[in-house]
Amino acid sequence: MKSCAGGVRPALALFALVLAGVVATAKPPDPAVVDEILKETLKTWKAPGIAVAIVKDDKVVYLKGVGLRERGGSDAVTADTLFAIGSCTKAFTATALAILVDEGKADWDDLVRKHLPSFRLADPLADHDVRLRDLLCHRIGLARHDLLWYRAPWSVEESVRRMAFLERSSSFRSKYEYNNLAYLAAGLAISSAAKKPWDEFVRERLLIPLKMNNVVFTSAAARKACDHASPHGHAANGNVVVLPWDGDDTQIRASGSMKASARDMSQWLRFQLARDKFRGKDGKPLVSADALEETRTPHTVVPLTAADRAAGTRLSSYGLGWHITDYRGHALHEHGGAVDGFRARIILVPKQKLGLVLLTNLEDREIVNAAGNNLLDRLLGLEKKDWDTFFTKERQKAQAARQERLRKRPMPVRGTKPSRELEAYVGTYTEPAYGTVKISRQDENLVLKWSSFQFPLKHFHYDTFVMPPKNLRLPASLAEEFAVFELNEDAEISIVRFLGRKFTRDQPRKNDP
Repeated sequence: MKSCAGGVRPALALFALVLAGVVATAKPPDPAVVDEILKETLKTWKAPGIAVAIVKDDKVVYLKGVGLRERGGSDAVTADTLFAIGSCTKAFTATALAILVDEGKADWDDLVRKHLPSFRLADPLADHDVRLRDLLCHRIGLARHDLLWYRAPWSVEESVRRMAFLERSSSFRSKYEYNNLAYLAAGLAISSAAKKPWDEFVRERLLIPLKMNNVVFTSAAARKACDHASPHGHAANGNVVVLPWDGDDTQIRASGSMKASARDMSQWLRFQLARDKFRGKDGKPLVSADALEETRTPHTVVPLTAADRAAGTRLSSYGLGWHITDYRGHALHEHGGAVDGFRARIILVPKQKLGLVLLTNLEDREIVNAAGNNLLDRLLGLEKKDWDTFFTKERQKAQAARQERLRKRPMPVRGTKPSRELEAYVGTYTEPAYGTVKISRQDENLVLKWSSFQFPLKHFHYDTFVMPPKNLRLPASLAEEFAVFELNEDAEISIVRFLGRKFTRDQPRKNDP
């Protein structure tokens, strides 16, 4: 096993010792019991539907959908219903690179610029030494900046180019910081090494040999499938409503663009648990044992969550596309997936040759977390815990914390007004990473347009405006975000601060000399 360039493998020996005493053996599930758990899940979380596959000893022992593809409809979820799997895509990306490592076309510790010459990072150390491995284990020293790809009207290449202008949030390789942009870059590097687009390589080298026949990479392709789920979220009053699909047709992302069914994912479970049984046309394994094991080797320590502690987790790490952790004494490899209106979770229990995948069409992560834990307890013969109640309370805590943050926001200064007439704010403002903000006027309001988002601005006080909180479905980082305008030495509006970035006006005002 090759050591990580410039990095440290944390706690490998200790991790093995933690799990050495596990002796319980997983049992094949009683389908009726699984059915009951899933029905209770839908009832508790008001989810329209869920699909689950369970593999034990290389056999698919449960494969079923429960509930509806769309709330208010009549079409049932089946084992072949397509769901967005979000970041469960990341393990496919890491495995694709493992294939290239086997073929000598890439190495885990290749400099990223060997395959992606234009790649740059603002931090000089990271820029000089960032490796493919670093992209896959979330330690490049950047915060998420998900709005640089989420609903972006520009290309994946443009999202990656903009990473060069993002200031570091931590020291290179010093800590775990989940980063989807890094996986976008990894996908481009794989495309370069494979001499074909990332999605074509994944389909050719993994999906086709594994007979994952219905997997698609865009929302348009998913909507064309005769059996697909609709995404759901919550209205302002809390009711479950159908959402539009997350448009990713122009950005096929190695971080999370795959859409798959429970049947498709059952093959992925089998491959991950019994890889040697799956071979290509040349009769060789799709990926070597060593290369695949590298993806499931701890690289970066991950802080424990409240859910981890409730599950008796002692250590949590991130490998390459997988979380490596322990659950009530059992070693797990797992990953979650989140896309607007969908949630997914895949769980491997390697020593028990057990795997689960859960797919739902409601955007509450707690659904797959609670159902997954309930199923694990049953399959591993563990004492039953009420995970639905636990995750309900965790959700309530998160909601209360958000309300408290909003409560602590500054109150507007009463009786103030903008320092200039509204027309003075109209213009185009730019920032190297986040691009262009356009401010226009519509009747007696300012309108802000950035990326694919456009919304009216409500005056807060002085030269500060705010996004209206109601009647707009926005990501949390945009909801009720401030836009703060600043004047230059000539008392002209020259800057708008938005999303924590400083956007500078492109052109001088018409009356400027």
